[in-house]
Amino acid sequence: MKHPIPSNSPAPLKIGDRVRIVPEWQDPGADPYERLVIEAPADSTRVSIRTFVPGLLIHPIEWIEADKLIHLHQ
Repeated sequence: MKHPIPSNSPAPLKIGDRVRIVPEWQDPGADPYERLVIEAPADSTRVSIRTFVPGLLIHPIEWIEADKLIHLHQ
């Protein structure tokens, strides 16, 4: 079975986890923004993340392969 496993952890991502995009997959200037997992299907390697950009009323959402993310432990 497929699981959304980040690049720095053996545990699958879950809703509410804070993440960062692995530097080589990141757009220039995107590093300072906070990102949260908002969907993490158990049978998929992809998750949906919301990026919180100050000044925007609607924050961008995207689907991304979990192995392109770093789990930020709280």
